[in-house]
Order: sequence, then structure tokens, then C-alpha cells
Amino acid sequence: MWQSQDRTAALSPELAVSTRELLRSTAHDVMSMLAAIYLAWHLVATVLWPLEIGGRVWLLSLGFAPLCYAALRLLPRRPLLSCALWQVGLAALLALAVALFQQPQVALLAALLPLIAVISFGWAAGLAALALVVALAALAGAGLLAPPLPPASVAGLVVGAAIAGLLGWTATRSLATVAQWSLASYDQARGHAAAAQSHRAELAQTLKALDHAYYRLERANVALVAARNQAEEAERFKAEFVANVSHELRTPLNLIVGFSEVIITSPESYGMPLPGPYRSDLNAIYRSAQHLLALVDDVLDLARIEAGKITLVREDVDLPGLIGDAVDTMRDYISAKGIGLRVRIAPDLPRLHIDRLRIRQVLLNLLVNAARFTERGHLAVEAAREGERVVLRVSDTGRGIPAHELPMIFEEFRTSAPPVSAWHSGSGLGLPISRKFVALHGGEMGVESELGRGTTFWISLPLQATAADDAPSGEQARWHPLVPLASTERILVVVHEDAQVVALLQRHLDGYRVVGARTAAEGLALARDVQAIGVVVDAELQLEGAPEALPILRCTLPSSRHAALAMGAIALLTKPVARQDLVRVIEQIQRPIRRVLIVDDEPKMVQLLQRMLHSYIPAESCLAAHDHAEAMRVLRDERPDIVLLDLHMERADGHALLEQIAQSGELAATPVVAIAGQGQDYLSVPLGGAIQLRRQAEFGLGELVRLIDAAFSALAPGWQQLGPRGPAPAAAPAD
Repeated sequence: MWQSQDRTAALSPELAVSTRELLRSTAHDVMSMLAAIYLAWHLVATVLWPLEIGGRVWLLSLGFAPLCYAALRLLPRRPLLSCALWQVGLAALLALAVALFQQPQVALLAALLPLIAVISFGWAAGLAALALVVALAALAGAGLLAPPLPPASVAGLVVGAAIAGLLGWTATRSLATVAQWSLASYDQARGHAAAAQSHRAELAQTLKALDHAYYRLERANVALVAARNQAEEAERFKAEFVANVSHELRTPLNLIVGFSEVIITSPESYGMPLPGPYRSDLNAIYRSAQHLLALVDDVLDLARIEAGKITLVREDVDLPGLIGDAVDTMRDYISAKGIGLRVRIAPDLPRLHIDRLRIRQVLLNLLVNAARFTERGHLAVEAAREGERVVLRVSDTGRGIPAHELPMIFEEFRTSAPPVSAWHSGSGLGLPISRKFVALHGGEMGVESELGRGTTFWISLPLQATAADDAPSGEQARWHPLVPLASTERILVVVHEDAQVVALLQRHLDGYRVVGARTAAEGLALARDVQAIGVVVDAELQLEGAPEALPILRCTLPSSRHAALAMGAIALLTKPVARQDLVRVIEQIQRPIRRVLIVDDEPKMVQLLQRMLHSYIPAESCLAAHDHAEAMRVLRDERPDIVLLDLHMERADGHALLEQIAQSGELAATPVVAIAGQGQDYLSVPLGGAIQLRRQAEFGLGELVRLIDAAFSALAPGWQQLGPRGPAPAAAPAD
């Protein structure tokens, strides 16, 4: 066993060490157990038969006790010596017992010696014990220690000892195999534990790196949030600055434009004819003021475009008609300069789905620039279809633009050179804004020029079929998107006569492209054309003949007309107030107008409105009030037929005055025309509470659940503002 153990050690030192420790532990337990058994026998023999065998038992005990002590002491340090001492000692004690008790049968106990030796010290010790048993059997059979042992008993003793040794060897071998398996499992478990510990260390290091990265990311997010807040604040300051500066510029410009327009268009308001020399000068003042007002609008448009807040109000436009309108607007100006004008429009131009106002603004800007830099020769406007696009060209025979300045011609606040015309001075904003407007349509704008021979600006707009004439009649059209809606642009059609409503919704509806239509029929045709996901209509409009699967949302939209009615006024005008708009509102009142009250804290604005109304109402019938109290006094004393009220006054609140007029029984019937300094005072006016979503196709359960969730997520009430909380209702009884 010990040699096998050494061979195992060469292969597995840990297994050899473990086997030795196991055998030593087993030997120790066996020695201790035999000592305990012998002690018990000693006590029983000395108590029951003290006289017969007591003395002989004590003699054996004096030999057994030192043997056990010596073997146990040598076992940890000298296991081989302990094994030899133990085996020889036990054999000697058995021989002594046979001699003392003269009982040869005692020798039969020696058959257990090989078993004890193999279990305690291995198979080599078992062989040595078997040799001792053979020697002891020979002594017992020869009768040298006591009466001779029968031959059969001698043979049985030897065979029994051999069998006991084999049994011990089998048990020890199985024990070694189990130990080897246990050690292998232990090694495997320890390897797994080491790997797990290594992985845990790597994981801890990774977690530490992640914590550090998360900390850095958190710091970066904080920095980004701070930077975004600063950028938003800077953008807000910029917008406020542009709005405030524009408002401050608009106030005097409105007066200049208004007075000059009244003087030019209706000089009879002043009670005397306008001298001829004055008329030309006033025309120059009027045009210059309009130019400055347009420049203010350009600054606002540029700020809105850069902020992504300007939207297009698209409609089906007859391009030849639009070009003709722009040309007619500029015809007198061009003729006054003594230059010619040629217009060539291809006959096959389709209708384009564009923003009429923006494209007209672009054409007017190009015509103004062309006329401005052309002293002789002619201007030419051409429009033709080229493939899937329509190309417009505005060319002149002016002095041209140097080649090195062409790349900079579309930069803000950049002009080609000091203007050579005395008619206008360049602002450097018209071309950049025009190019941005064209880009919003998905088009392109460019320039070609040759110094001394003229310049050509061209605009390329994509074709879009309108399908207005192809809309099905009679039976209702089915609604089948050409591609899945999830992969297309989300387009919403808004039907309203006020283009500002469409622009307002586009600015506030992130993730949608809002297109406008003025009539229900135009809205449905447009929805089919662009494959819109829905149509939004005003609460007063009925939309019939919609496709089965097309959702229709009916609600009160924030328009100037709605704002006027909500505030208690009959109309809402925005500055600069055009004379024709004011006259149109006055003419809509179905009763004679004898006295008008103008409420404005700016005397010049009062004077301007009086001049505008002079041809309809005498000056002495145009009353004025400059604050809240004075307005109420004039209303009660003079009982005017109509009130023109400025909503934005420094010394009075126009909204409060409107409310007080509405609450005064005798004055509530007086029609009021509200005048706003900015075009979107209707944003703060509450809208009607009814919202209707209709679709001819039935709703599915999933759609209904999503609609309910979206509605109440947007309209969750503030219970803290709805009064004290009442008692909870009792739970419904269980079935």
C-alpha cells in the first residue's frame, strides 16, 4: 500500500498526502477502538472471575497498555515503525494469552490481524500480519504454547486470516478510489472557485470601470443639460430681442406707412388737394417705410427659419397666375425705370402644391433685385417644366455680379457691391431668406452671372400631383396607404381659412408635417394626395365624404376670428392696420355708423385711424380715449356705434376693458374691433371644451385603449384645483 502510495505521489502529490492522512486516521481509530474493547473485557473479566483468571488478565493488560501507547505515539511521526510494533505486539500478546490460559482456541483471534493491518496500514502490513498468523498457527498446532490445536482449526485460522486480509484490501482499495474521486472533485471545485473568484475580480473591475464611466457620463449629461439650457436661454433671449426690437421698429413704421398711405390714397381726408411735388416725395417716403417694414419682417422670418419655427401653408397653385400676379405688382416700378419686361411661360405647367405667399415673396424679391441693378435693357421671367421639376428663371441685362462674389451672394447681410440704383438700398437678407423658402419646398435656388452682361437667378421646384380634379365622386373612396404609415412621414391636413392657424399647429406639433387647406373639398383631396394620417377641422365645419379609415378631428381651432369672438369683439386686426381691412370690418356692420371711439394710448395711432376713416366718418365723429377710465366715460356719455380698441396699451389693459364693456348691460351691444400689436394674441384665448374624433371605420379594442390612454394622459385634471376631496365611494359588492 505504501509503495502504491509512493507511485501515486509521483503522479498526484496531493492524492498521496490525502491517502496517508486517511490511513493514519483509520489506524488511529482502529487502535483506539481495540484499546476500548480490551479495556471493557479487562473490566468484565476482573469483576466476574477475579480469582480464576484475574491475575492472568492483569498480566496481559500490563503488556497491552504499553503497546497501545507506544503505537499511538509513533503513528503521527513514524507510521511504519508504529505498524510493525503494533502487529508484532498483537501477535505476541495472543501467543502469551494462549500460554497463560492454556486455551489453543484463543489463537483463532489472530485471523483478524491481517484485516486490522490492511485497514490501518495497507496491503503490505496485511501480508506481514498474515505471516505472523502463519507462525502463530504453527506454534498452536505443534502444542508448544498449550495443548495442540487441531489441524482443521490451524488450516481454518490461516485461511480465515487470508480471507480477512483480502476483505481489508478490497475495502481499502475502494476507500482509496473514493478518496481519489473526492480529491478530484475538490480540485475541480477549487478550480471553479478560483475561476469564479477571478471572474468576480474581473467583474468587480468592470463594475468599477462602469461606475467610473457612468460617473463621467452623468457629468457629461449634466454639462449637456447645462449647455442645452444655456443654448435655449440664449435662443429665448435672441427671440425676445428680435421680437422686442421688431416691435419697437414696427410702432413708428406703422405710423409712417399708415399716414403716407392715407395721404397718397385718400388726400381728401385732409380737406385739401395734395400738391404734385409732395406726392412724389410722399411716394418715396411710403416706399422707404414699406422697405423698412419688409426688412423687419425679413429679420423675423430669418430668426424663425433658423429656429425651425416657420412653416409652409401649402395649397394647389396655378403657377402662371402666381407669376402674373408678381409681375403685375412690379410692372409699374419696372416701367418707371424705363426698362422692358418679357414673360415666357410654358403652356404645359401643372399646378404645384406650394406656399403661394412664400413663392410670391421669392419672385418679388428676385424681380426687385433685377430691376434694382438694371439701368437699361430688359428683365425676363421664364417658367418651364424640366423633367420632374419646374424651373423659374428671372434674368436681367444689368451690370452682373463678379465671379468671386457669386459663392457669397446667398449669405446673410451680404450684398454684391454698393448699390448703383437710387431706388432702393440692399438689406442683404432677401436672397438668403428666398433660398431658405425654396429649400423648405424641397427645391433649389442658384445664380448665373456674367460681369457686364447681366444675371440670371433660377428656382427649381419639385412636381407634386394634386389629385384635386381626380377626386372620386359618387361612392366613397377607399383609403389604402401606398406604404406602411410607420415608415412614412406623418402628415396632418388642417382645414381652415386662416393660414396662421396652420403655421401655429405646425410650430407646436413636433413630429408631424402640417399642410393646410382652405375648404373641406380641398382638404379631402389633399389628404388623399399626400396620404395624410388624419384631418383636423374647425368645430363649425362639417366634413362629408371622407375615406372610411381616415380619422377626422373636429375641435375649436385657435384663429383670430375665434379669438375675437371669445374676447367679446366682432373682429381682430393686427398692426400695421391696412385701410382696406379696417373699412371692410366697418362695412360688415349692419347699421349706420355715426360715431366711432378709438381707444389707444398713442395719439398718433388715434390720428392715423381717424384719417383712415375720414371718407366714411367725419373727423368730429371720431372720438378718442387714451386710458381705461376715459374710455368708459366716453362710452357712457357719447354712446358710440363702434369701438376700435388697442389691446396692448401701456396705461390700460385692453382685455380688461373688453370684459368691462361686456359686463355693462347698456354698453354690451356696442361692437368692438380689437387691434393687436402682434399677430397671435389668440394663443391665450381659451378654446371650446368639445373635441370629436370620428372615423367611419369601426374602432378596435386596442385602438380604443390607446385613445383613452392618450386622452387622459394629456387631460389629467389637477384635483388640487377642483376643490376638497370627497369621500371615496363604497366598493361594489362581490358576486
